[in-house]
Amino acid sequence: MAFVGTFLKNTTRVGYSYGVKRKANNTEQSMVLIDLLSKAKRTKFGVDFDFSRLLQDEDVCDSFRKNVPVFTYESFFNPYIVEQLEGGTNIAWPNKINHFALSSGTTTDSSKRIPVSDQMIKQFQKTTLEQLLQLHELNLPSSFYQSTVLTVGGSTKLKEINTYFEGDLSGILQKNKRFLYRLFSKPGSKISQMTDWNSKLDEIVKNAKKWDIGVIAGAPSWVLILLERIVKTYKVDSIHQIWPNFRIFLHGGVFLETYEDKIKALCSNSVFFKNTYLASEGFFAYQKNPNNNSMTLLTNHGVYYEFIDEKYFDLLRTDGDLSQFPTYVLNELKENANYGLVITTSSGLWRYFMGDVIKFTDLENLEIKIVGRVKHTLNVVGEHLSLENMNKAVQKTNERFGITAEEYCVLPAKKDDRHYWYIGSNSIVDPRQYSVYLNQMLEEINDDYRSVRKYLLKSPRVKMIPVERFYEFMDRKGKLGAQHKFPRVLNKVQALEWESFLIREI
Repeated sequence: MAFVGTFLKNTTRVGYSYGVKRKANNTEQSMVLIDLLSKAKRTKFGVDFDFSRLLQDEDVCDSFRKNVPVFTYESFFNPYIVEQLEGGTNIAWPNKINHFALSSGTTTDSSKRIPVSDQMIKQFQKTTLEQLLQLHELNLPSSFYQSTVLTVGGSTKLKEINTYFEGDLSGILQKNKRFLYRLFSKPGSKISQMTDWNSKLDEIVKNAKKWDIGVIAGAPSWVLILLERIVKTYKVDSIHQIWPNFRIFLHGGVFLETYEDKIKALCSNSVFFKNTYLASEGFFAYQKNPNNNSMTLLTNHGVYYEFIDEKYFDLLRTDGDLSQFPTYVLNELKENANYGLVITTSSGLWRYFMGDVIKFTDLENLEIKIVGRVKHTLNVVGEHLSLENMNKAVQKTNERFGITAEEYCVLPAKKDDRHYWYIGSNSIVDPRQYSVYLNQMLEEINDDYRSVRKYLLKSPRVKMIPVERFYEFMDRKGKLGAQHKFPRVLNKVQALEWESFLIREI
């Protein structure tokens, strides 16, 4: 029915003109904080920190950061989250929390239980609608608007525990998806409920030819595996021979760089890659301009933001007490400086330290890039390598040798003053040559690394292993698919398990 596509295309045009096409602004943030404080002033948390008094102050934002401490997950869990898990109401957010998202964690870390309020679910839905309205900018044909959205995510089969449900955030959002969205989404309720990742992919592949997919949403690592299976199963050269209307890839969760070339190689038509900053704790930003891979921070979507300066990162990795570190608000920041993200949300997370590192590439338009995570920075002797640095270096090295290496990880060895790199690739490359060029790229990208390499840090050691080893390890840990990701920088426990796994597999 062509008229359906034309109708939806016109709807995005009208919605875009009236709702989305506007600049984010700083003043919205103070309004968001006042709204959150007002709603929660009678909760246990609101009484503990006297929100009613804070709301009377002339500068509410400044009073808030002076009187409410910054929390880690561990310090916020007891007493606030644990009481909600036990069925308590009005603890950190009005009424009862019915859903808890299990954070993706890493292959060896246990998942955190993140509260997801009904209001936060509505904010997720609002933001998703805004993303769809942004498609008007791309001037896509009407036939695209008759296609459907494929979400490559976790199971919608949530686990009921006492008086609440827990599971992957993607599952919670799919479960609460509005009826209209369900009409235009795949893989459907039966497949979405499946908990075994490989079985779910098999079912999607089996049904692929029946569907007309225009948008795919998911982590690049798992979407790549799905597309490769479809192309191999149907013996075609391109995914567009199966899904000719596939034009949009909404990605997030991991850096795109090491997967992008391989995904593009599976496409014969142009596809717009649009980055999304969606975590278990909230929907923070998404890419609006397909020609600019920065994302726009969402300032009126139920989240209040603060930022910790990079100079405190070394202390943040070792000290659980965050009260000693000052935070900054939007009008106090500098462009292209790295900051640790602190959030306050409409699910009752108050001054919660995310652990993510971001930088603003354009403060006027509040455009950001994710740099990495505070704890995933390589810093043996002062080299301060971020995930962004490492991804760029690996990508450039891969290009130099004409290979793809979707997965990799690094073991920082302080006693050896060296980094040990495991590069996941099925191509044959001399690891010594790879390490030489990788080192050159790291020195070009990061001045601190170049300085310490002269006197303090030994050259990197590289081991090339089949990329399947990474996924086999994740499968062993029950962390295959959905939001899960392999950690780029391994701590001591993770390193021991990883190397033990590799030794056993030889």
